[in-house]
Amino acid sequence: MSKLYEMSLVGKWYQNSEKVTKKAADNYRSSFEYELAIRKEIVEYYSEREFTLDSDNGQGIYKIMGQNPDDPDSCYIGNVVIEFDEGTWLATWYISGFMHYAYGMQVSSNILVFNFSYLDNDENPHNGLVAYTFLSEEVVRGEWIEEGYAEKGIEELRKLKDDEVDFNDMHDANFGFSLN
Repeated sequence: MSKLYEMSLVGKWYQNSEKVTKKAADNYRSSFEYELAIRKEIVEYYSEREFTLDSDNGQGIYKIMGQNPDDPDSCYIGNVVIEFDEGTWLATWYISGFMHYAYGMQVSSNILVFNFSYLDNDENPHNGLVAYTFLSEEVVRGEWIEEGYAEKGIEELRKLKDDEVDFNDMHDANFGFSLN
């Protein structure tokens, strides 16, 4: 990748995906590497253009590669389903056998913000915000915060194709605070 491309948003999307893959434990690495190979192909054919999000092109199942803010060595892989229902954006994450739920709103032509919540293993509630910037229908950059943590986490998303079914929600053994 050229230096200019590395500084682009899609370049950062790929670099973060690559960084997360390098953190994956050996027994999960193949899932991360498989997803990274798909993303590399997307980057090779990607062309920068303005993208306007709407209820038709934003809905779908997205593959997540992410990192928690409390542990720089953490990583996870999973899926999020984004839907638009009666004027409200909804999201359901499937990560490491856990489900997180959110409602949200579109705050600009290509940004969705969700207020998420979930229960941990001890049934304690947790809340936070995630902002997704849609670079295209297929490529989405995300940053999130959760109550009690000052740092941001990252989630880089890739929209699954209609014929691609993947609810593989594996994780690195060190998936950090958000799922404990």
